[in-house]
Amino acid sequence: MSEALWGARDQSARLTELTAATDDRAKEHPLRRDVRSLGILLGRVLIEQAGDHLFQTVEQLRRLLIQSRVNSAAVPHVFNDEMREAQNVIRKLETQEAYRVTKAFAIYFELTNLAETNHRKRRRRAAKLHSDQPPVSGSFRGTLLRMRDSGISSDQALDLLRQIKVVPVFTAHPTEVARRTVLQKRGRIARQLERLDRLPLPQSEALDLENAIAAEISALWQTDEVRVHKPLVTDEIRMGLDHYPMSIFDSLPRLYDEIRQSFQDVYGTGLQPHELPHVLSFGSWIGGDRDGNPFVTLQSTQEALERARNTVLAHYVSEINRASEQLSSSCRQVSTSRRFDEKLRDYSARMGDEASRLAQISATELYRRFFSFVLVRLQHTRERQEWAYKSGDEFISDLEVVRDSLANNRGERLAEIVQLPDLK
Repeated sequence: MSEALWGARDQSARLTELTAATDDRAKEHPLRRDVRSLGILLGRVLIEQAGDHLFQTVEQLRRLLIQSRVNSAAVPHVFNDEMREAQNVIRKLETQEAYRVTKAFAIYFELTNLAETNHRKRRRRAAKLHSDQPPVSGSFRGTLLRMRDSGISSDQALDLLRQIKVVPVFTAHPTEVARRTVLQKRGRIARQLERLDRLPLPQSEALDLENAIAAEISALWQTDEVRVHKPLVTDEIRMGLDHYPMSIFDSLPRLYDEIRQSFQDVYGTGLQPHELPHVLSFGSWIGGDRDGNPFVTLQSTQEALERARNTVLAHYVSEINRASEQLSSSCRQVSTSRRFDEKLRDYSARMGDEASRLAQISATELYRRFFSFVLVRLQHTRERQEWAYKSGDEFISDLEVVRDSLANNRGERLAEIVQLPDLK
């Protein structure tokens, strides 16, 4: 078996690197290993896909530009010999070869960015192991520490947080040309890099992950970076909404969990998820930006709103299904609240029990039965049918009924999985 690029002969030393403190130079070793290993894999792919000549050209340019940067740091604003030599190499390239060289560097920078992003996550995890060291000043914990040391109480800090509203707005900017398929490949490489940090790491697993990353790099090389045809407004709408299931829906709960944990660490304040203010929401101009684009019409704006609505509703359906899988609590084992029982009886009387029967839900699993009605209402909301929710408040009310029943009947931990959405 060949030795894996990410292989660890000494697992204890690898763990020491991953958990190194801020003032320990070993903290940078994992990043260097990631960048070096990704570069080696890219080199292998270049040789396989385009031949050794292209690989040697890319390597020559890479070395020249690195040395040029080193020399420029010593003598700034001077056009050095390495830069002249690099220009000469580039001038001799045919158009197709220049394209391939450019693509090789573009993929290299993508891989480096993924490694750096993974390293930032790695260092955030390591920082939690060193409570004796000051947190990063711009982090939630670091900011709350400064506020606490300035005499600001937990309640005051929470009131200040309620005054903050961050609203990133998506727009179909012409410089954002990354295709969905490329974003998905980046995401898979990022997840594989994270898995390479899990210890113990057997050689066989390291090789499997290395091969998986190499396959993704090969796919990136064989994939068109941009679309062959100019995207329509409907394409722009879909591309903008892709970010929600790909990253935002997963990232938002972690953001609020970090806020909660920071309040706990700094003030000893145990906040419940529903007690946190809604500090972040999103907007979009895609499909409705009246900037002179003749293809942005009333119909495209309606489609943008409908697609956004369906994206969010699909997420709620997925989350309710996930919660239902976990909430197998039986009324033979634990009680439910009177308010919950009344709401469940009302749903059964008005909507019947066909949904729970079709889902083969036990009559004793009351929370699952309740969620079967919630799912029907969400599906009717999407299709604008009889049992559709008339407002977001109605949906939140149903979730509150479940959460409160759990919290008051020895299910405090289970209650935390019932996340209330920000519908304001």
